[in-house]
Amino acid sequence: MTTATAVPTLTVPRGRERITAVGLVRSEWRKLWTIRSLWMTLTAAFALTIGLCAYMIIDGTTLGGGDAGHIPFGWTGIYPVGMLVLVVFGVLSVSTEYASGSIRTSLTVAPRRTGVMLAKAMVVTSVSALFATVTTVLLYLLLQAMGTVPSATGMSLFAPDMFWGALGGTIMMPYGALFGVLLGWLLRNAAGAICLYFGVFQMGPQILPAFLPEPLAGMTDYMPLAAINIMRSGGLSTEPYGAVTAGIILVAWLAVLGSLAWWRLKKFDG
Repeated sequence: MTTATAVPTLTVPRGRERITAVGLVRSEWRKLWTIRSLWMTLTAAFALTIGLCAYMIIDGTTLGGGDAGHIPFGWTGIYPVGMLVLVVFGVLSVSTEYASGSIRTSLTVAPRRTGVMLAKAMVVTSVSALFATVTTVLLYLLLQAMGTVPSATGMSLFAPDMFWGALGGTIMMPYGALFGVLLGWLLRNAAGAICLYFGVFQMGPQILPAFLPEPLAGMTDYMPLAAINIMRSGGLSTEPYGAVTAGIILVAWLAVLGSLAWWRLKKFDG
């Protein structure tokens, strides 16, 4: 992926003008849509998700037969692919500024640092959540039009059997974007943050149990992807814990990563 040569930054205030939360959010919004690698990655995430889900819905052979035909929201099984791309999107939203050196201007204009971090997280997460919601609604309408999943035919999007699974799948995409933002703030390097995610959080649950003592192998059940799978199951999976515990685990991971990223930002960019 290529990045734009000029990264928009905050304008240095004159006199006693204050940098407001609204100003920081506007600055991050401009960066999102003027840095080519960011909007291209965001577009790719949702084009890939919509394309693969639409193919499965239209084809009907995967979702319309067997056990999958009894899961109304089975088409959200492709959402983890979109989430992976959104993790990269979140990482790039931070790493591009460090790579270009423009982060120095942003942190000089907003010396408390925390505001810049929160504004970026808010913009990236909000835009990802909006796109994810639109994606879910469009795919639900396509599902009803095609009628390839008998259990979903005529079912309202807000029916419990549909809603909770669709909601869980939708939430995982902005969660991935926010997770990427925090990894980006923590490592400041795109390659390092992406490798850390794939090596530890994506592949770790499959690889680590083979190297951990048996009493510790169950620790991988408390990694983000395991909790996400519980959330997007819509209540069909309650092992090894339920949706409430899964939600707490996901928030705890964000809290840990956010705290480490904030500490590094204050410690080394202060």
